Amino acid sequence: MVLTHALCEVLPLKREERLNVLINKLNMKKILVTWANGMLASDFEKLFSNKYELILANHKVLDITDITILEEYLEKIKPEVILNFAAYTAVDDAEDIWAKKNYDVNALWVYNLAKISNKFNIDFLTISSDYVFHGDSEKWYNEYDEKNPVNQYWMAKYLWEKLSLEENNNTIIVRTSWLYGGWKEYKNFVNTMINLWNKLDNLKVVNDQFGSPTNAKDLSEAIWKVIENIEKYRWKILHFSNNTEKNGITWYDFAKEIFSQTFIQIHLNPCTTADFPTKAKRPGFSKLINNSDIVLRDWKDGLRDYLRNL
Repeated sequence: MVLTHALCEVLPLKREERLNVLINKLNMKKILVTWANGMLASDFEKLFSNKYELILANHKVLDITDITILEEYLEKIKPEVILNFAAYTAVDDAEDIWAKKNYDVNALWVYNLAKISNKFNIDFLTISSDYVFHGDSEKWYNEYDEKNPVNQYWMAKYLWEKLSLEENNNTIIVRTSWLYGGWKEYKNFVNTMINLWNKLDNLKVVNDQFGSPTNAKDLSEAIWKVIENIEKYRWKILHFSNNTEKNGITWYDFAKEIFSQTFIQIHLNPCTTADFPTKAKRPGFSKLINNSDIVLRDWKDGLRDYLRNL
């Protein structure tokens, strides 16, 4: 089926060009991407579908909580790399009504993927979060700093990382923060701010939580660089987020820049975390230090690129 599809694409070309394109397609690295409907998978597919044979699987195609189904699926498709972009991110609901789903997706799912991918000697790259850190101290977090989860979402992410490294020697953990991307239908901070502008004249945004935004397009390009040199990064933890000055920025700073770049006029007011109490605690400081040789661009440039394409 792959060969037939490839032939259909190259037939309009000249004979020598057809041969070269077909050879390139047959030599493409086969990559399984989970959570295929998510914004990170969407951006990765747009950027690299011509470089890899991407197998895009959502939860309807593949129930990764069932380890038997997963093993049969991986044995059948035989990917060389798994990119686990799956994530349950409703932090407050993870405290009670969706606690099981939180652990199913953010812990059990990853355990199954790591365990079975190790059996078939498949490289396993999984996306984690700045939320594995406590966030109470005003210091940047290195890749191997001590983790101290304080709510159910954080605990699931902690288990996510622990089980991944224990079950697969070819695991690569990529931590990121404040991720946004895809298109306007995706739920992210940038889209939320623009949507609220259409409904409110005044907007309060938290100004005492510090971190770094990450454009999913930039994260996708960083992941691509990891895949291209995968022997170098196996069994490592990597921090990827867009570069921010000093100790990071606040959500208020982020919102202010969004409205500045879009020329939107709105009364934007800073507030504290205490003004908006939530069931789950949020980190006050979660800027990630990137000690690898793969560096993402400045956060304002990443935002500008996203807004231009939005």
